Amino acid sequence: MFSPALQEGGPAKGTRSSRRRQRPLSSDASVQQPKAKRQRVPLSETTFVNPEAPPEMFEVKSDKIDLLGIKRDGIETTVSAPRKELSVRSKKPKPGERASKGDGSVILTQNNAYTVSKLPGLPDRLRAEPQNRQHGAVFASTGYALSLTHTHAFVWPYTSTTSSPETFTFTLPYPSKHASDPLPLGSLVSPTSASEEPGLVVVMPVSGKIAYWESISNAATLDFIRQQRSGVEDSISGMFSGEQVVQIVNAESAGFVLAFSSGRLAYMSVRDTHGRPSISVQFLRNSLSVSSSGFFGSLRHALSSSTLRQDIAAARASQGSKIGERVVVAATTKGRLSCWKVHRGGRHDLLTDIDIRDELVREIQQTDLDTLEYPQESFEVLDFTFVPRGLEQRYVNMSRLSRALSHEQDDIQHLLLLVTFNGKRKSRFSLVEVVMSVEGAAVGTVRPLTSYTTPVRTPAATKPRVYLPRPALVAFVVFDRAVVIASMASPPDSPDSQLQEDSHIIPATFEDVVDLRESDTLEVTGCGIEEPTNAHEELRAHRHRTKNPAVILLLQGVGVIRVAVTEVDRFASERPPQVTAKSKLEQAVFFGTKSDNPLVFQGKRDLPFSAKEVGDAAIELSHEIVTSKTPYIVNLPASLEHNMKTRGAYLDRLIAYLNDSVQDLDDRTRWILLYNAEKMAVATWIWQKQEQFLSERTEPDKKTLISETAVYINEQQKTECNTAIGEVDPVRHWFLNDVWRLDIFIAWGYQIIKYNWTERQTDEEGLNRLVYEAVTINNGALGIAYDYRNENWPRYGVNPNKVAGGNAIPEPWTATHFVANNLKRLVEFCYQWLDLYYLSTPENSVVDAKLLEKIRDALPPLTNRYFKALNEFSSWAFQADDVKTQQLGNNYQQAYKKDSYDKILKLKDYGLWDEAIDLAKEHSAFEALAEVVVQQILALEQSALEAPTGSGQAEDEFARLDGRQRHMGRLFDEYGADFAFHAYEVLLENSGVRAVLEFPYDKNGYQTSYLRTKPELAKISWINDVEREKDIDHAAETLLDLGLSREQQVWNKKIELSLGKLALLAEEAAPSDKGSTSGYSESEVKHGANLEKIDCELALIKIQDSLYTFILPTIEEGVDVTAEAEIAVKEFGVLIPKKQKALFQIFEDAVTRLLKHEALQPLTLIDLLTLANLPRHHNDVIGDQFYLALEVAKLGLKGTDRIDAERLIWRRCLLRDDWKKVNETNNKNDLDQLSIIGHTAAYSTMFAISDDLQRDPKLKRPVVKPSEAMGVFTDRLDRRWDDMDDGYRSKLLEIMKADDTKLRTFIEKHQLEKWFRTTWDAAEQTVVKAYHRHTVEKKGASNIRDAIEVVTENGNGVALFGGLPADRKIDLFGV
Repeated sequence: MFSPALQEGGPAKGTRSSRRRQRPLSSDASVQQPKAKRQRVPLSETTFVNPEAPPEMFEVKSDKIDLLGIKRDGIETTVSAPRKELSVRSKKPKPGERASKGDGSVILTQNNAYTVSKLPGLPDRLRAEPQNRQHGAVFASTGYALSLTHTHAFVWPYTSTTSSPETFTFTLPYPSKHASDPLPLGSLVSPTSASEEPGLVVVMPVSGKIAYWESISNAATLDFIRQQRSGVEDSISGMFSGEQVVQIVNAESAGFVLAFSSGRLAYMSVRDTHGRPSISVQFLRNSLSVSSSGFFGSLRHALSSSTLRQDIAAARASQGSKIGERVVVAATTKGRLSCWKVHRGGRHDLLTDIDIRDELVREIQQTDLDTLEYPQESFEVLDFTFVPRGLEQRYVNMSRLSRALSHEQDDIQHLLLLVTFNGKRKSRFSLVEVVMSVEGAAVGTVRPLTSYTTPVRTPAATKPRVYLPRPALVAFVVFDRAVVIASMASPPDSPDSQLQEDSHIIPATFEDVVDLRESDTLEVTGCGIEEPTNAHEELRAHRHRTKNPAVILLLQGVGVIRVAVTEVDRFASERPPQVTAKSKLEQAVFFGTKSDNPLVFQGKRDLPFSAKEVGDAAIELSHEIVTSKTPYIVNLPASLEHNMKTRGAYLDRLIAYLNDSVQDLDDRTRWILLYNAEKMAVATWIWQKQEQFLSERTEPDKKTLISETAVYINEQQKTECNTAIGEVDPVRHWFLNDVWRLDIFIAWGYQIIKYNWTERQTDEEGLNRLVYEAVTINNGALGIAYDYRNENWPRYGVNPNKVAGGNAIPEPWTATHFVANNLKRLVEFCYQWLDLYYLSTPENSVVDAKLLEKIRDALPPLTNRYFKALNEFSSWAFQADDVKTQQLGNNYQQAYKKDSYDKILKLKDYGLWDEAIDLAKEHSAFEALAEVVVQQILALEQSALEAPTGSGQAEDEFARLDGRQRHMGRLFDEYGADFAFHAYEVLLENSGVRAVLEFPYDKNGYQTSYLRTKPELAKISWINDVEREKDIDHAAETLLDLGLSREQQVWNKKIELSLGKLALLAEEAAPSDKGSTSGYSESEVKHGANLEKIDCELALIKIQDSLYTFILPTIEEGVDVTAEAEIAVKEFGVLIPKKQKALFQIFEDAVTRLLKHEALQPLTLIDLLTLANLPRHHNDVIGDQFYLALEVAKLGLKGTDRIDAERLIWRRCLLRDDWKKVNETNNKNDLDQLSIIGHTAAYSTMFAISDDLQRDPKLKRPVVKPSEAMGVFTDRLDRRWDDMDDGYRSKLLEIMKADDTKLRTFIEKHQLEKWFRTTWDAAEQTVVKAYHRHTVEKKGASNIRDAIEVVTENGNGVALFGGLPADRKIDLFGV
């Protein structure tokens, strides 16, 4: 297919020394001159148009199919009008002059380790057509950048400070035929002695065409003189079909080396031996012998033979120690390294040819254990660079690389390889030190790259590149959309670093990634490095002078980017720069907000920090933004408002970045960030108000509340101005440095008012304006804060409605003790101020009425801010960890309950009825809401009544009154009983029961519910049940509940129970809706039980009334209840021993309550009956007192209470008589003994009991034997005394024990048990005989009365009837 001559290679066309013009090789096209057009001024590309100029675009026609109109750089289907480029040469600057001036760059990001900036200079053509394919390189030694498209080459000074630098535009003589073809390759050529500007060589990868311009400035000369050739053209002969040039290596001064896709290498020279322009290209021969074409043969054999041919990863040339001599190293992707020493003219020496793949894999896997997860087949060499030589000894000592740094021999090559283990989603990259010599190659330091794991993108414009600029302390690794900055310095000495060094593991040092946006038109198309320059070194015109190394990137669609180390020596210091969470946040916050920034700071990879580290860094950064302590914020801005808005935008960016990057920040961190953002937003608003207040004031009164606060605030609560350095504006100084103390600033507003008021520092008008400003600031600032919180809390991941306490979140700044306390004071001062000037003398007021009106209007929202502060703090404090804070929260809650009533009510004094209603509704202060609503209705009602009758004013007032009443009804519907009950409470208090019962707009029956839930209104409720609700059953329940449980007056209780009984009977008498059914209904059973309760209570009342009636004649001489009680106690309490004062007090209290007609409790009535010394004839009037006490126990007590009460009654009954005398029967006949027994209290009680049993044998006999009565209430008292103090209870227990002792004596020594039985038998027999006697003949008795007299005359009257009342005696005989 190819001729041997072509395969073996040979002299390229046009390499003869003759200057004779050669003919074209074919008739396809004549050899064209390379054209260059120079742009020296930043004029538009369409400034001048010359229709006669040839087109710059090359038209390509396919032999088979049309390209469907695809338009790429250099490929168009139509010929566009040519443009005319102006060639004007500006004044050439002096060497190094630009280094002393600003470069006009824009910082894209920076930290303590490096700075990324965008340089301004970029050719207009490249800026206007960012979508066109392009690639290039940066040549820092000359200060020029090269960019190539399919049809053009652009050379410009990339350090230019203008956006449109002077540009050398070259139209390529042999443009690509297809848009998919590889882009041309090019390199700048060192300048000749006749020119200071470099030359340019361009190689077309597919066709092998070569164009060389000896000087870019000469090439720009006007080309109308055809005889003056400004460039040389040639082509590469001997290229295989499909073979392409993939790399051009600048090996000057020896020449250039071309790398081919087939793995072959070729040597290229652009000058002949005399230094004249001449292109010469020679392929490498396949023989390694010296006689076989020298250098080229050995290279070709090494890298192009069938046994060694592999993909070339990179070929590089060292600087060389001699002129005309360079060392060239080529590396394959699989790890084979070949090294030659190249001389000018083509002579060469093979130094090394070795495969170190296995050694590389082994050393990397020992150092980076993560690479063990990847197969060895995925290993690949991506690029390499020479380690710089000739370093100062201090840099040699600083470097982590081997001691090969200090070698200068040409036979030792010191390399730094970029290698990778490829994966589908992740790859592992490493920098590996390799030292090559004639003996072989050795692997040194392995430096894993842990921050970047993105696999290499195959269709990228450029391959990954590694750079190690002088002084070899920092390496740059350039990918298509990222740059890795990795420290190669030795870490500070420490025990950990020593252990790692012994294990051949490099300790973790600085490493960071600069990421680029993901965009089809944004990628690195070329790069280069800038190395530190000597201060005395003479620089070329455009070369950048720098003290620190940098990498220069050509970004398609963006321009030139410089990634520069800030201070390279720091990387080897005791405190080297580190990638911290804060530095990453700073980059994202301060530089990620720029829309045109080609860098991206989030989304590409996770932050290598814990959530706590990120959270702490975020809090620190947020505080620095608020306090302007970060170097990225100007501390002396011309526009403070713009500065504060910018700081607020930074805080917004911070939380946005955190939400995208970190998901598990703790609540405390999120709340602190939110609070800082709130403060920044509020401070911005306050500054706007400051400008408004200044505009409203006139000279010389320019001291606003804000400026006064900034001056007078405590020096310990602000940052003091340093007047020595010119800080003379305390207001701006505060807003720049102390916004984080905004809560103190807001609260100080009241302090300014207080100081001016108490110290009379200003007149009334001045104080009025200060009050207005204080109200405006406090009201607006807290309002802005709450609005910001409500709008942004989802972004911050918190919920204001679920506030956590304790250490979970900090104290809410809008509700600190200082803020809440001064809000309260400011509100109350406004009351005082408005009472003094708004209500008193509004017409003759010496203050501005408009400002007073504004103060009045701001009072409701200000009060609302105060309520929110109280609520917010108490909610936080209740969950605090310390008791003191919890107690303070409780105090705030109590203050809220009180002030939410008082201060809402106060608003109505200033005519703020509707505002008070709205405020009460917002805080669910239904008591205050009811008060305001009802008071407004009453005020309208009074106004309507006072209006002239029949006038339109009266009609209007009544209409308004009806409207407000309807509004109250709607509030009933909205808030239910919570509001309605309070409203009826106010109505009842102000207008009585009638207003409650007659309110017309209660659709839900809240009147009835309100009355039923108020026990004290039961007397009204049962009437409402009967009249309005027609609910007799509930009326009966109300009366029953009132009479049984709540009524204290015995007469009222009797009436209420009687009415309740009547209602129950009426309900029972009413026909049932359910018809007749077998058995009793639930309501009937319930009514039966209630009737039984009523009967018992009425019986108790009857006993109490009978006792009162019996005592009444004795106390008629008493002038009042107290005197009556004294008489009664003196008359009936004689049996109570004087030493038993506690028992006497019980009796005295019971007598007093009886005389006051209070309904006595059963136990109290029992005490009264069993302790009173009633005259003997009381049996004939009311019945036996102990029998009545037993009846009270039966009617009013149950269970153990009744049992204990009966035991107490019997003990006191038995102790009423002296059983010692009863037991002394000496010299007594039976009748006398019976007489003694018949006069005992026990016999009287037993006679009454026997009478009941005779009438109804089913009754339980309430008789307790003396031994059973012992021990009652000696260990415990009844439940009445549970709440009494222990001293009083112990005295009562002593009294009970004394009675018990006395009873025991009667039992043990005087046969009380036997006499008790005897007494019972006598009483029982007497009753039985009396009941039977009325059925037999009665001696001399014509009627029952006579029979009674007969029995009495027999002398047995006392025995027969002693315990029976007169009416019972008559009943006994059937009368």
